[in-house]
Amino acid sequence: MTNKMLDFIKYKGVVWKTPLAAALSWELAEWAGSKHPYLAPLTVILCIQLTVDKSIQFAWQRIVGTIAGVILTASIAPYIGLNGWSIGFLLLVGALILTWLKLDHAIMVQFALSILLVMYFQSKMPSYSLDRIRDTVIGAIVAILIHIMIFPPDSVNKAKKKMIQFADHLSNHFINTALWVTEGCSSSKTQNLQTKLQTLFQELHQVTNELDKAEQSLRYNPIGANKRNTLKALNQQMHRLRSGHANLSDMIRILLKWSESGNFAKENQRMWADHLNSLGKLVKEWKEALDDPEKYSLVSNESALQIKVPDNMEKYQYPVALYLNAEQVIQDFQTAN
Repeated sequence: MTNKMLDFIKYKGVVWKTPLAAALSWELAEWAGSKHPYLAPLTVILCIQLTVDKSIQFAWQRIVGTIAGVILTASIAPYIGLNGWSIGFLLLVGALILTWLKLDHAIMVQFALSILLVMYFQSKMPSYSLDRIRDTVIGAIVAILIHIMIFPPDSVNKAKKKMIQFADHLSNHFINTALWVTEGCSSSKTQNLQTKLQTLFQELHQVTNELDKAEQSLRYNPIGANKRNTLKALNQQMHRLRSGHANLSDMIRILLKWSESGNFAKENQRMWADHLNSLGKLVKEWKEALDDPEKYSLVSNESALQIKVPDNMEKYQYPVALYLNAEQVIQDFQTAN
């Protein structure tokens, strides 16, 4: 029971951080003299996002948009009165200014909200303008401090899980390719194999994005030194996964050409099916080592380590590889469409 509660506190921060920050920001806003303390928890609710970097980004956008909107409205509203046309005029002026300054759309939204609400409430509640600025700043600061200092989102662990999942899928694709070779590179299954390879590439892109998100979140975390070291190691491991996917793509392309040439003998099919199975097992063993470094300290799939160019072919490996890659470039670019 205790462990479940700790896991909830650690991994479900977005559930309990918002109520805590909202309550604290309300009390601080009242202590600071606000007559509209609800504006502080409103900012908290909007600012606490799934990642720290998104929370910080939204917080400063809301602060900038709010301050700019309040200043513009307080300066012009007394001279144009309150009606639909005056609101539309101020919104247009504000939008033109922000567009000229090339500011984010999110700032424009906060700017527009401030214009609308200050226009409406200022004549009835003279303190609203000041309260809106002060309470927005209080809510943003409270939200960011609680989000960063108390169990910040573990984006690194999420990225690692994505990497492990991708490595498992990559391993399976090596094994599926081995089955395809065993069946003589069946043309009926080639399209399906290449479609799955493309899906694997999209997954690789998603894993890369997760690592980027983790790096952005840690950029604002003052107590994330250990996580930064872990992320650095994961980025180094990610190079291996990218290389594994690229090499598998090349191998499938070459095997298909070999099969189409009519010279892919049964003996060679069996040999390369065995090699691909060994490579798949090697990747799976590597994945298990990534998942549990203490249990798997060394990846040592002996059959995979024995795959190398035969001595009588060694002097041809580089020119043949270059010709194959050159042919691929020609095929990719020799037509306009």
